Amino acid sequence: MSTRHLSCVETGRAKPSRDLLLYLADEFEMPKRAVNDMLLAAGFAPVFSEYSLDDDALAAARDVIRLVLDGNDPNPTTVIDTRWNVVDANSAAFWFTAGVDPALLTSGLNVARLSLHPDGLASRVTNFDEYAGQLLRHMRHVLVLTQDDELRALIDECETYAPTAARTMPTAPDVVLPLRIVIDGVELSFLSTVTMFGTAQDVTLSELSIETLYPADHTTRETLAARPWVDRASDLSAVV
Repeated sequence: MSTRHLSCVETGRAKPSRDLLLYLADEFEMPKRAVNDMLLAAGFAPVFSEYSLDDDALAAARDVIRLVLDGNDPNPTTVIDTRWNVVDANSAAFWFTAGVDPALLTSGLNVARLSLHPDGLASRVTNFDEYAGQLLRHMRHVLVLTQDDELRALIDECETYAPTAARTMPTAPDVVLPLRIVIDGVELSFLSTVTMFGTAQDVTLSELSIETLYPADHTTRETLAARPWVDRASDLSAVV
């Protein structure tokens, strides 16, 4: 296409074709939800489906998620959306919530709020400034892609919990920034990995991330192997 036509599209003097919009969306790596919204605004039908996770159409994906959650035991694993809301988790992940303010659990579990709120996990995280700074940077990066007002409000809220950490960069010589947290009086250290559906053609699936915390030292490995949350199954069920 000519640069003149593209300029006319940019300034609203020409209507873009469906193919042009999809091409630009691909070039800018737009989230699938945003692509659907853009197509609708231009008068075209969405190209990506959007089922709820409990829909029969996503049954195979649910099986994969459960396989990952069960297979990662005893490593704490959570499934979250782009607003850091917990969609699912294994028992090891819910073990982290023991002792936090119940108000943080009753209105829907949010990993960012739980991690940074002073009545959540913040007081237990021994490298809080570095961890909070990394989390907030990641949240702001997702916000650039999604332009989600609810996520923006969550970031604003979380930055009030960690005002000095909001722009903190890691200073320790770690190859990967660990999460260091005290649970049951013992400092544990975790490294995290994130898994996503790389070929998702559904909005819901494309917005899910599966984060797993792996032990970064011998003490943490032994603690997880002992599965201390098993004796607290009744307490965990209230969170789930």
